[in-house]
Amino acid sequence: MLATIVRITPFTMLLMSVGLLMLGIGLQNTLLGVRAGLESFSSLEVGSLMACYFIGFLAGSLLSPYYVSNVGHIRTFSALASLASCAALLHLLKVDPVSWGVLRFITGFCIAGLYLVVESWLNGRAEKEFRGVLLSAYFFVNLGGVALGQLLLQTDDPKSFELFIYASVLVSLAILPVALMRTEAPAPTRTVNFSFTNLTRISHYALVGTAMAGIANGAFWGLAPLYGVQIGASPDEIAVAMTIIILGGAALQLPLGRLSDIIDRRIVMSVANALLGIMAALIAIGFSTNNTLMLTLAFIFGGLLLTQYGLCIAHANDFVADGDYVQLASALLLVFGACAAIGPVIGAVFMTMFGPRAIFWLISVAAFTSTFYALWRMSQRHPVEAPGAQDFAPSAAGLSGAILAPNQAAFDGVGDESPIEPLPALNEDTDFSATQSE
Repeated sequence: MLATIVRITPFTMLLMSVGLLMLGIGLQNTLLGVRAGLESFSSLEVGSLMACYFIGFLAGSLLSPYYVSNVGHIRTFSALASLASCAALLHLLKVDPVSWGVLRFITGFCIAGLYLVVESWLNGRAEKEFRGVLLSAYFFVNLGGVALGQLLLQTDDPKSFELFIYASVLVSLAILPVALMRTEAPAPTRTVNFSFTNLTRISHYALVGTAMAGIANGAFWGLAPLYGVQIGASPDEIAVAMTIIILGGAALQLPLGRLSDIIDRRIVMSVANALLGIMAALIAIGFSTNNTLMLTLAFIFGGLLLTQYGLCIAHANDFVADGDYVQLASALLLVFGACAAIGPVIGAVFMTMFGPRAIFWLISVAAFTSTFYALWRMSQRHPVEAPGAQDFAPSAAGLSGAILAPNQAAFDGVGDESPIEPLPALNEDTDFSATQSE
């Protein structure tokens, strides 16, 4: 234990920056949802705001590597955090869906770049045998910050300007630990291309599962606070419920992940999605008025919802060779982000047509779709043990995290003009003597 603490110490300042950043972002996201409801924004308008966030996230995922390559990790982090801090304050100047949509795009763009900087920094400087522990510490700081950010909503009136200032200040403070770090940042990274064709060949289910996880997570992060406002919950009740859901996501990541390392990941994912569909349906019908029972359901719901993306990542990586996962990560991230941008819009339409609880019916449908597709894929071919299968690594979804960035070894030869080899065209119908089939 002492040895682990000693080895984490050089990264303490970086993790401190992550904690401050996620405190501000966690507060800002729920605050905007609640404030939009109080300002009588329509469900479709609120859904569009979250779609703008994920569109910005996609743009940031594509463009931020170029900034890191040109100016380095520390300057990129400082610039993007400053811009995100300004965006938080600018929400106060004009409270309308169009201007807020632009600001959500900017925020999503900045957050994608900040994740890239932090995660590539951790991967690039951590020793191989210690990387898993360090990334787990990063993950819990990440989700812990988001969870505590929800509780900050209780410190002031959402109709006032103070909470926006708190969010801006916290994001600005995240710059200080990084700027004062004595640890050398990793070398600039080289960008890689992604291929949806290769992703489809590698794992049909990883593609479908990631898409469904994106729709469900996008709808939840974008519309859950509005749902709370529309059913008459107070800001304090919304903050507590969001915190419980996020803590559930943190608690169930490793148990489900480790279980998926032992048995066919598709079984774990299909069962988890089936339970998620049931939990979402129970919340949608409001089958109980007992607060304790409903918060317990919320905890389980969050644990199942926020783990699906990480399981899809692990499943897809079981079918690629070392080094190829960089391209795979790009494709999965873009699929998740694109579907997460669609989710709030679909959810908003459903809420407009069928009422606020329709958001949970949408999540239930997405979860059961993933389950049925997994069962169908498993009927096509039985899995065979894969000696190269990768262990599960925690990966948060939505506002609380991006896909884990590639480690520095993946970028050896920066400046080398030779192209990176494409992902192998694997699929379930290919005959492998010692490879697990999807």
